[in-house]
Amino acid sequence: MFSSAFSRFPLDLSCMVCIAGRCASVATVCLAACVFLWNAQDIQAQTAVPPGEALEAGVWTGFMQNPGGSPFGVTIHAPAPGDSSEAFLQIEHLLQDEFRVEGARVIEGFLTLSWWPAFRIDCELEREPDGVFVGICSDEDASMGPATLAPPGLGTSADRLSRERVERRIARLERSMRYRELDLLDGPRGTKVDVGGYGLYALDEGEGMPVVFLSDLGEDLRVWDYAHHDAQAFARAISYSRSGLGYSDPAPSSGEAERTPAALAEELHALLQRLSVEPPYVLAAHGLGAVIARTFAARYPDAVAGLVLAEPAHEQEIERLSALDEASADRYMAGRTMLYSLASPAERAEFAFYEEMVETGALPAGGDMPDVPVVVLTSLRLPETPRWVGETEAGIRAKAALREEWLEGFAWRRHVQTRRSGTWFHREAPDFVVEAIREVMDAALKETR
Repeated sequence: MFSSAFSRFPLDLSCMVCIAGRCASVATVCLAACVFLWNAQDIQAQTAVPPGEALEAGVWTGFMQNPGGSPFGVTIHAPAPGDSSEAFLQIEHLLQDEFRVEGARVIEGFLTLSWWPAFRIDCELEREPDGVFVGICSDEDASMGPATLAPPGLGTSADRLSRERVERRIARLERSMRYRELDLLDGPRGTKVDVGGYGLYALDEGEGMPVVFLSDLGEDLRVWDYAHHDAQAFARAISYSRSGLGYSDPAPSSGEAERTPAALAEELHALLQRLSVEPPYVLAAHGLGAVIARTFAARYPDAVAGLVLAEPAHEQEIERLSALDEASADRYMAGRTMLYSLASPAERAEFAFYEEMVETGALPAGGDMPDVPVVVLTSLRLPETPRWVGETEAGIRAKAALREEWLEGFAWRRHVQTRRSGTWFHREAPDFVVEAIREVMDAALKETR
């Protein structure tokens, strides 16, 4: 797979099945290859690597292994910051060949890089406590082999090559295939539940402590497909579309003035009662869904076991961002106002209460929150071209600081700040959401013992 620019060593389909220790169909494994490539977008983007994430300059040494082959030594020569020369990789038994290394970067203990023999190799390795990186490399057919690399001044051995990591990656690919199958589903998911003269679509699967997923402004239950799929393996997972969104009916009095966080919290309460879901619940919310989750928790404190909030909207966020660049924040809000003037009545109404909330800097129908376990997920990833102050380094840090302040009101809290996902954690990195749900559930259960 990796050993020569001229003689490729592809892993055939039967070999991949053997490595996985499973019986998979040819079609399934081919799809796994496609999924790997789809999920490699961060590696494939050939953008400039920030200095703080660049590979440490010097000679990196390590080992790689073809599937079913013998380990071979490799070295990577990483230039110093500001050096115009490129990083290159050498293989011990191909000393005459140098392979160009691209996109090498270390983010939060994960090393990713790509290199080219006659085809593309993508590597992802995790830093272990002693500083050595261990992981896997994959080619464009999703053929996988273990790898280990040591930074300059450290050493590693072929004994660090991990087949277990290869099997874990294959398991991730299999799960990603199920995600792709979810994406191909059309029409409504779940069943329509009457909540008092109109119906909401809800997907109710699994057993255990209930976790309820609340979507961002204007979004339906389908945005939670990935996290819902994983959570229902250990919990009772409930996703739903608010009135007027997705395939759910509009509420009988669906005027903009009636669609408030309090009204939507009552709507959710009615849905959970009709589904006979016994509290307490973990509420997992994204964006504006966090405002509804907080309102629900304030109105029904004994019914909430904990909160998982991904990129939660906050009533003071625009005020904080305006302090950094008022003109940029004003243009952003004006653009959103124009956009939502063209949206559905339900979306217009949700944006209206968001707009009022950030203008007043107060949570509508606010109340005291119960002291429950809370995890907040914040993306620190910078877009290549920030469109407004909220996407700049200063803006992102300001939102993170605001969430940190809000979390101080809870005894058990965790703030995950990461560059390994964009703001759509539930679609880009559902593992973050699912792990947070597990943590909140564990913490809630300990408190009740």
